Amino acid sequence: MIKTALIVPKGSKYGKNTYLKSFLERNDIVSKFYAAWETPNLSLLTLAGLFPSHYSLHFIDEDHGEDIPFTEGFDLVFVTGMTQQINRAYEICAEFKKLGSYTVLGGIHASIYPQEAGRWADTVIIGEGEWILPHFLKDFKNNRAKPLYNPEVLIDLKTSPIPRYDLVNTELYSSYSIQTTRGCPRTCGYCTLPIMYGSVYRNKKIPQVLAEIRAIKAIDPSPMIFFVDDNMFVDRESSLRLIRAVGSENVAWGTQTDISIADHPEILKALKECGCRWLFIGIENTSKNSLELLDRNKWKASMSDRFGSMVEKIQKAGINIWGSFMFGTDNDDESVFSNTLRFALEHGVYSASFTILTPLPGTELFKQMEKEKRIIDYDWSRYTFWDVVYKPRNLTEEQLAKGVAFMYDQFYSSANSKIRMAKIKKNLRESL
Repeated sequence: MIKTALIVPKGSKYGKNTYLKSFLERNDIVSKFYAAWETPNLSLLTLAGLFPSHYSLHFIDEDHGEDIPFTEGFDLVFVTGMTQQINRAYEICAEFKKLGSYTVLGGIHASIYPQEAGRWADTVIIGEGEWILPHFLKDFKNNRAKPLYNPEVLIDLKTSPIPRYDLVNTELYSSYSIQTTRGCPRTCGYCTLPIMYGSVYRNKKIPQVLAEIRAIKAIDPSPMIFFVDDNMFVDRESSLRLIRAVGSENVAWGTQTDISIADHPEILKALKECGCRWLFIGIENTSKNSLELLDRNKWKASMSDRFGSMVEKIQKAGINIWGSFMFGTDNDDESVFSNTLRFALEHGVYSASFTILTPLPGTELFKQMEKEKRIIDYDWSRYTFWDVVYKPRNLTEEQLAKGVAFMYDQFYSSANSKIRMAKIKKNLRESL
């Protein structure tokens, strides 16, 4: 047996924003809400489904509190990580290499900076791993593994294996993730999606998705499932078929999509009937001028004057919105915080994330800001969406960091929570 570790490194979680940390010390509602949606790492579990039976697999989630057993004599170690986790990923690879393990590093950051990652790991995998892994394992068996593997094609998702959910410690998670599609045709300049998955929309077969749901139910009979597709309902017709099929499994679930779902009442109706409880929607900003800077096709900006009615339409259909808002575009000044809070309260946004515009490596935004010499911090552990790593135009770094903490403090205050709940109840009564 080839003893193999699949490791999720500890990340920065809520970053190093001292103002936000002060709020989190006073109020645990945000950490509890996020914890309800934290799932085991799907990339590693998916790759685990491709290993031959003579590999002894051990899934270790340091990001959810598990200790890494460095001295257990692993032959092979796979590590993945987002940018904010990558420094710890490098440390893990370095330690295992000292102990004689062969190390493999993948994920979004390693895909963007393979030369940097290659200084720490024996092999770096770029992009999607399903196509690459069989080639690597063959080379590893023959003692001729390469330092770098780059996929020749985007994979056909219909060939993707069922993730090995059976490897996880179920006590660590309140929900589990499934990915039914990859790729997104939108052109948001701050998004890393095109780097990993491209703009071509690909999807799994419905029986595949149902098989994955059943694999989760085998370890947790009453699971909460989060479909981690970046935009699950781009293909409306196939989405409806999938939603109805998921409904037959009798599970509670949520997913990510864009706000244009409000214009498709037949999908909203199906979502409610088929167990969907939440939609994570990137509203990003309530200002048309700010939105125009985030997407070269100005797609979200074109709908911004309808955002309020669209939010209400979705929630009137009985689907709660977890809205995502992002501050710090070149058109944002201090008024962006009070304007966003007013919007969220007026339209009864059920729950929300408030983040700082972050120029993630590889994105159009990063390249633009680097060219303008506005990146002020290359400490990857601060690329969390709660830390300021660039020079804003119309805000100071402190104003931006304080503003995000202000939004959490105000949005989740007892008084404002009552205002939002009253609006939600009013919308639901009017929809009956």
